[in-house]
Amino acid sequence: MTLPPATLIRAVLLDVDGTLVSAGQPIPGAASTLSRLRENGIQIRLLTNIDSRTPETVCRELGAAGIEVPVEAVFTPVVAALRFLEQHPAERCHLLLSAELAARFAAHDAGAGRADYVLVGDCREVGGYVQLDAAFRRLMEGARLLALQRGRWWQAPDGPSLDTGAFVALLEHASGQTARGFGKPSADFFEMALADLGCAPAEVLVVGDDPETDAAGARIVGAPCVLVRTGKFGSRGGVVGEGHPGVAAVIDSIADLPALLEADFGILGR
Repeated sequence: MTLPPATLIRAVLLDVDGTLVSAGQPIPGAASTLSRLRENGIQIRLLTNIDSRTPETVCRELGAAGIEVPVEAVFTPVVAALRFLEQHPAERCHLLLSAELAARFAAHDAGAGRADYVLVGDCREVGGYVQLDAAFRRLMEGARLLALQRGRWWQAPDGPSLDTGAFVALLEHASGQTARGFGKPSADFFEMALADLGCAPAEVLVVGDDPETDAAGARIVGAPCVLVRTGKFGSRGGVVGEGHPGVAAVIDSIADLPALLEADFGILGR
């Protein structure tokens, strides 16, 4: 797969962890790359599976790292799940979330009452068996399973760590349900960002570090994808093969994106 003609690239969907920042620190060249894109009229949206913090917190953390983006440009599974629940105002959720996100979803919390859904996000604050078993019992009582995202693992500062999808898979196996997912690689998630941009898939470049979420989601909606080696992809050797179809290019880091677009595809040249 190759990138479409440069004249068609109108926007970039950027991952956050492993692409713009690593262990809370900016990846060299991230801020300047975003500035170059904006100077050349390229729209930017951050499409990230961060499911432990609100978009506002993500925005503040990026700002502290010198990467300035408006909160409206930050698309996380939280945004998608809230939109879904707002369309079902009478229904309530059993929450398996971080404390920060539980507060954001408080209006949709079933509490001790009947739960229509079990909503699963980042589980690092989950105490263990008791909380997982309580969620399982809700599912057996008829609640439907919702997953903020389905990543199997993530590249933590000290090494690979279980991600939300591992806990979702546990609950799926136990309950016999299949969760509805809101994050990458869900087509609905990518299409939400595309609609906000007003762009067709071929006009948008997806840039990230994860073949299973960034590249897979881009392929599902028909957008080209560039992978970076600074995060999850690089930690596993960074080799594109038959398991990663649809990847148009691989670069060492986000700092190399302007050169790729300028030298090979004719944009960002001024």
